[in-house]
Amino acid sequence: MSKDRLAGRVVLLVEDEPLVALELTAALRAAGARVLTAGYLETGLFTTDNPKLSAAVIDLQLSDGNGSAICRRLHRLGVPFVVHTGFPPMLIRGEWSDVPVISKPARPEQIISALIALLHSTDQ
Repeated sequence: MSKDRLAGRVVLLVEDEPLVALELTAALRAAGARVLTAGYLETGLFTTDNPKLSAAVIDLQLSDGNGSAICRRLHRLGVPFVVHTGFPPMLIRGEWSDVPVISKPARPEQIISALIALLHSTDQ
C-alpha cells in the first residue's frame, strides 16, 4: 500500500471493536493519514469538531449507542465519511444514499479505497 495515499489527511475512526480499530488504524496510518480514534458515541461526536478533519470511517453499532448521530453531524459539517458496519446496507441507504457502506468484515484496503474516492470527489 502506498504510504502517501492519504498523506496530509486527518481521518476520524469510530469503532468500538478493539481488534478492528487497531487493524484499521494501522492501515490508515500506513496510507499516510493522521488517525483520530473514538470507541464511544460521545467521543466520536466530540471529535467531529476537529477543524482539520478530512474524512471519517463510522461504525453504526457502538456499545453505547447508534453512530447515526455522528454521521448526521459529519453530513452537516460537509465531512465525507464511510459507514463500516454489520448492519445490512439497505438499512443505511435511505438517509445517506451518497455514502459508501462497507459491510463487516472488510479488508482495510476496501475502506481506504472508498475514502480516497470520496476525498477525490470532494477535492474537485
